[in-house]
Amino acid sequence: MNAIGNDNYKPGMKPPEPIKRKSGWLSSNMAQLMVFLNGLILTITAFATLSVFIDEIVKDGLAKITEDVERHLSIGYAEIERNLNSLSTIVSMSKNGQNQIIKNYMKNGISASNHSHEVYLISEGNDLSSVDVLAGKAKFLKSFNNVLAFKDFIYLQTSGSQKDTYISISLPNLQPHIINDNEEVSINERHFALIKPVAREGKKSYVVGVTSLNSIVSPDWFLKRGEIRNIQITDVKSDLPIYSYRKIAEVVGNKSIYTNLFTTKIADRTFNVKLDLSINARESFLQKIPLLMLLFGITLTLIGTLYVRNNQTQSKKLSVMNKELAHKNFELNQEMSERERLGNVIRQSEQENRTIVNAVSDIIFELSSDGKILFLNDAWNIVTGFESERSIGRNLFDLIYASDQEEQRDSFNKLISGKGKSYRAFTRLRSADGSYRAVELAMSMVRQDENREIRAVGTITDVEERRRAERALSEAEKKYRMIVENAAGGIYQVTPDGQFLSANPAMANILGYETPEEVLRDIDKAQNKLYVDVPARNKFLADITALDITKNIEAQITRKDGSVIWVGENVRPVHDDEGALLFYEGSMEDVDQRKNAEIALTQAKIDSDLANRAKSEFLANMSHELRTPLNAVIGFSEIIKNEAFGKLPNKEYKDYASDIHDSGNKLLRVINEILDVSRIEAGERTLNETVVKVKDTVKSCLDMIDGKLKTSGVRVENKIKDDDLGFIGEVQSVKQMLLNLMSNAMKFSSENSFIMVDAEIDSTGRLRLSVTDTGMGMTDEELEKAMSPFGQVDTDMNRNKSGTGLGLTLVKSLVELHGGALEMVSQKGIGTTATLIF
Repeated sequence: MNAIGNDNYKPGMKPPEPIKRKSGWLSSNMAQLMVFLNGLILTITAFATLSVFIDEIVKDGLAKITEDVERHLSIGYAEIERNLNSLSTIVSMSKNGQNQIIKNYMKNGISASNHSHEVYLISEGNDLSSVDVLAGKAKFLKSFNNVLAFKDFIYLQTSGSQKDTYISISLPNLQPHIINDNEEVSINERHFALIKPVAREGKKSYVVGVTSLNSIVSPDWFLKRGEIRNIQITDVKSDLPIYSYRKIAEVVGNKSIYTNLFTTKIADRTFNVKLDLSINARESFLQKIPLLMLLFGITLTLIGTLYVRNNQTQSKKLSVMNKELAHKNFELNQEMSERERLGNVIRQSEQENRTIVNAVSDIIFELSSDGKILFLNDAWNIVTGFESERSIGRNLFDLIYASDQEEQRDSFNKLISGKGKSYRAFTRLRSADGSYRAVELAMSMVRQDENREIRAVGTITDVEERRRAERALSEAEKKYRMIVENAAGGIYQVTPDGQFLSANPAMANILGYETPEEVLRDIDKAQNKLYVDVPARNKFLADITALDITKNIEAQITRKDGSVIWVGENVRPVHDDEGALLFYEGSMEDVDQRKNAEIALTQAKIDSDLANRAKSEFLANMSHELRTPLNAVIGFSEIIKNEAFGKLPNKEYKDYASDIHDSGNKLLRVINEILDVSRIEAGERTLNETVVKVKDTVKSCLDMIDGKLKTSGVRVENKIKDDDLGFIGEVQSVKQMLLNLMSNAMKFSSENSFIMVDAEIDSTGRLRLSVTDTGMGMTDEELEKAMSPFGQVDTDMNRNKSGTGLGLTLVKSLVELHGGALEMVSQKGIGTTATLIF
């Protein structure tokens, strides 16, 4: 069941289905029936339990009273018997003629007469005249005589001795009437005689006491016990009632009377005692408690049943009401949900609008009819530095520059009064630091709020930066215009179809025109009219357009006078935001002279390369042609020098042959060097590479020049100790390079000079194999000359030693052929270090 304010409600839920209930009487009233039955069962159970418990309490009390009555009868009779025994003892001890003494004694001492109405002393065989009255008035004597006449004696033997025998007989009824102060009591009783046989002076006599139960139990004792209503004592043997005690005020048939029966003995007689007892006020109240409990339980049961019935009735009414409320609640929740949704939409819209308003860079404001600020967006803080909250309520026109306030107030008042329209005005607005910023004030609309008060809405645009930017832009345009107009190179913009959009004076000058306007007017298809190679120009423009890049190009153009010149261009395509090509812009420079010079230089280099190649080919051919006859000269001179065919007749011939042989070998070495350099330059030299062990290679080279070293007096130190140091190369070429470097070191070193050979791996992993001497050294100019082909340094030492000047050139060519480099470091007067880098 839905209830008002149900948090489980969700929009779009269906109305709650009505609760279906069974229409049977038993099902609809089951709760009432269960409450009534359970209450009734509990009430009856409590009533029965409590009734039994209270009846037991009452019966216990009545049983106690019965015991008191029985005990009191026994005690009373025992007292009479004791007094009679005492009297019998006195009689037995007395003599005949002392009866008066006994009477006096009884009056003063023995209290037997207190419990006996009359006491007689009878001697056996005597008649009534011989009966002596010890106490009383002898009102029972006649009856007693009748008893004696009928010899109605009953002997009760006790302890087997006749002297202890008590003889009792019943006497006629008397009916005294006793009126008590509180209530009326009726007592019916029979008197009886207690006879004690005694022996007196050898004769058998009897002491007879006539008494009644009133003497044993006083009516006052019964009256003190209000529960005793009736006592009836009956002799068992004769079935004669001997005593009746009844409270006359008692209503016969009272259900509060309880009867107890018991038997008791008086002398030799057995008596039935019927005792009618009533209950007292406390017990009467206790007996009413179960009834009260029953009434209370039934009342509670009825109340509970009626309460449940009422609750069920109310529940049914509430169920009906809840059904109605559920539907009403559903409709209400739907309406509340819709209102909440609309409220959320409004709040979201308001928040979005507020966010949009605050995101606007312009100040949005709302003014009252007297110019006071009612609303500001966050742009106010940014533009003015004032907090929006603190600015609400201030007059906007007080914040405008003083000289503009009057004009702005007049325009605003006209707008409010309907005499003016929306307007815009430039003015200055004060900021938090006291300065004024240039702004554009726009009054856009006038409206009425919910109180029908006039409101004006407008915007304030900060144009301070824009004005500064405009001034800066104006300055930049002026500078740009001056730069463009005074630039030495041509600057232009041209459409894709070749129409010039702009051109500076330099551009017009390059093209042979007087003014830029003439260029814009006369040239309409620049690609076709200006450029000599039109297809190449179109391809160039297509490439930079597709790749959207800036690219340099040199091309030939035709000037206005028909002459053709070379120009260098830097061109880029310009696109709009959608990627459409708008125009090309670029710069142009007259490079005709440089281009012609480059062409000439290129042609000269080609000619030089051809000449150098021809020289190399010539030297190679000449070296080959020279080595053929030179081999014969060296061979025959060696035969003559060695005197292979016999001794020469003249020793000078042998010396001449030795000189011829040495000169031939020198010439062969020169030719071989020239041939090697030529082959390397021609790209015909190849390397036979293997692992070059540096230590072994250097040692081999030192062994080859050992003789020359000893002759020159130059000391050599080999500092290479690592046996594993090596690289991939051609061993023969490495030896050739080292021999050339060592030969140069010896050639330019004086006697006692020092040469050191060393090798190391540098930080970049390159092998540096160096030859260092302490010779004469070279300046930078001399070093450059020595590194050039056929270059020789003119010194005193090399005048005495021949050479071609190709040694370092050959070393440089061979190490570069290995992918390495030759590094020369020299200082005049100190020495030179030549390093092969692999």
